[in-house]
Amino acid sequence: MRKNHVLFLALIATLATLFVSCKKTNDDTVFTSYRQYNNFKVGKYIIYALDSTVTRSFGTSFIKTSHIVKDSIVEEIVDNSNRQTFKVFRYHLNQANNTWSPINTFFFTPTDNSLEYVENNLRYIKMVSPVEEGKSWLGNSYLSQPVFHQNSFYQTWNFFYKDAGQPLQVGTFNLPKTVTVVQYDSTDNKEFSAFAFATYDKGYEIYADTIGLVYRDVISWEYQPTLAINNCKHTYPNPSGSGTVTTPVNCDLPGTNCDSLRALPNHKVVCDTVVASYYYNGYGTRQVMLSHN
Repeated sequence: MRKNHVLFLALIATLATLFVSCKKTNDDTVFTSYRQYNNFKVGKYIIYALDSTVTRSFGTSFIKTSHIVKDSIVEEIVDNSNRQTFKVFRYHLNQANNTWSPINTFFFTPTDNSLEYVENNLRYIKMVSPVEEGKSWLGNSYLSQPVFHQNSFYQTWNFFYKDAGQPLQVGTFNLPKTVTVVQYDSTDNKEFSAFAFATYDKGYEIYADTIGLVYRDVISWEYQPTLAINNCKHTYPNPSGSGTVTTPVNCDLPGTNCDSLRALPNHKVVCDTVVASYYYNGYGTRQVMLSHN
């Protein structure tokens, strides 16, 4: 009887230990909302150094311009679904006379579980809760069309959190608590070749505790070449003796069938492949926080 009593007490002690351990683990689990890394308040502003990359005329290359811009929350409204939304004006600094001019309007809609952002009538899911290492979501799932070029599937970009809660220096600021949103990075694509179609996509954003977006680097482009052949040479047996004869041949001339020439015994046609024309198409933006209130 005493033995059963001892076993019973031992069982109770074990269960109590497990209960305390589980309770401690649950108590130590901290739920971090994306709101912690933003500041939704009318009057809040952040000033950025912004580099914009756009395609030159006829897609020959890219051109980068640098600006100072200020994103300022100017009004709290409701959207078409009666949800709390914040209107943001972007101002451009005219450094010649130190004046600000409005150039664009954005909208933030903070829902219970995600932060929606509308720019140029395109809606993105910038952040979700909880903010924890490796958590992922389809940030471009609202997009119904390509944004920067036709051959990229932005809807499949799988956003995820990296370095959640870690300190980071951005510009001149030593920020004690940040989180990086990795939107996409195709850096591991095969090496670029001027003779083949290529695309490049990269998107990173960094948010700081109680401040908001402090860094952004997004670029997306495609390269499309048109190939041609030139400097063709026809080599064939010497009809008047031994050896071979090599002569230039233009395979594009009417009546010149280089494939037929290649089919003849001991004949060959060798040409150089060149890029006859090409174009780039895409867009990029990089912004770094300079100051905030």
